Amino acid sequence: MSTTPGARHISRPCGCAAQHHNECKVVFGRAQPSQTLPPGEGMGKPGFPIPLREGQALTRAGAWGNPVSPPPSPRAYVHVSVRGAISFAIALTLAGAVGWRLLLRSFVRRYYVQAYAPIRLAATDVGDYPPERHLRDVPWIATDVPACQSTSLQMIAAQHGAVRSRAEIDFLMAFTYGFSAIPGTSEFFPGGVDPEVGLRDAAPYLGLRRRYYVTDDPALYVRALRSFLARGYPVRVALDMGALYGASAVIPHSDVLIGYDATGFFLYETVCLPPATCAPGERPPGADGISVTEARLLQAVTNLARRFAYPWRYTLTIFEPGPQVDDLRPVWARLANATLGGNRYGPPTGVAVLERTAAQIERQGSRARATAITQGLETAARFRRDNARYLRERFPDEADLAQVAARLEQAADRYAAALAAVANGIADRDEARQIATALREAAALERAAGAALLARAGDT
Repeated sequence: MSTTPGARHISRPCGCAAQHHNECKVVFGRAQPSQTLPPGEGMGKPGFPIPLREGQALTRAGAWGNPVSPPPSPRAYVHVSVRGAISFAIALTLAGAVGWRLLLRSFVRRYYVQAYAPIRLAATDVGDYPPERHLRDVPWIATDVPACQSTSLQMIAAQHGAVRSRAEIDFLMAFTYGFSAIPGTSEFFPGGVDPEVGLRDAAPYLGLRRRYYVTDDPALYVRALRSFLARGYPVRVALDMGALYGASAVIPHSDVLIGYDATGFFLYETVCLPPATCAPGERPPGADGISVTEARLLQAVTNLARRFAYPWRYTLTIFEPGPQVDDLRPVWARLANATLGGNRYGPPTGVAVLERTAAQIERQGSRARATAITQGLETAARFRRDNARYLRERFPDEADLAQVAARLEQAADRYAAALAAVANGIADRDEARQIATALREAAALERAAGAALLARAGDT
């Protein structure tokens, strides 16, 4: 299988890049990603407070609450020269900005440590391993929607005997429920949960325990990857899809390593959309996968760590057998929180994202960029129909969930209507109001669904 690096500027989560699902598809097999590493551009991860892009200053007041100290009142400068007053004001403003950034960075670091439960890799974690290893008991499952996180877990769970649909993994993670704004843009992603937390919380429902290892040592990291693979663990890696395939942007992504040899590693791609060059579908265990050099893999992993300001450079996740959990009340709570939103510290989440987008479109009229919301609308329509179908099939006798499913389907219809309206751009204010109305109606339906899910959660 040959690889043609994506030539487009791509900056969507999980590789949700293509507007047409037949772009750049080839057959499953073995491929070598491009050896070119153009500089990427940062973007946010849905579902949690987003750190600043590397080297980025806070661009506007209110983006993170009150990011800079306000300039002192002119009365404070009565006994100071004009030049001194200006210098003093600039110094205070800069000090406020720097202090806020340090505080924000400290907050984000603390979040990562508390929420991700990282385990520092040690030399004792690394055992002996043969020169090459290829796992032959992991199915290759790849989708054509931006669901890389749940697809990663779906493959690994299947190896452990927990064969589940992606829709069920999405449900357990709350990965495809709710919305997240993508910072610095007018775009949104139709999912409102930090996927690392989603993986952590979903694993016990599959009889698994998640282990999230971190290190700053590239040599130790590579040895650990090989050691875990040699012991039979497929390794989930969070990485930059752009670096993996030579695209021009940082694309937060998740793939599964299933082998290694002297040339590098082999992975199963989870999302077959550009810049990936594979065909979506399901292959039985034993497929060779995509070949990636050690250097390329390290670059892709560190790119993501840098963009999200992780307190570590390299991460890997394995799943091992653990206690089985069946109480769904925490799942209902996660679904409700993702849908209703309420992120206090970062970009809006949940229905507030739709309401904000509707207000922006209505305000800007024909000046609004239709392309900024096209991908989000297309994915939202698909996700909500998948969500509704799963709830109906999994809980056929639950009247409240049948109503939730109906509302999600109705919301999907509104997204499809808005998508059709923006297909040729936004012609005038009347069309902008039509699109905004569809989004507000969808937000009301999602809010009603979220309230029902919250009632299901009870006291959790």
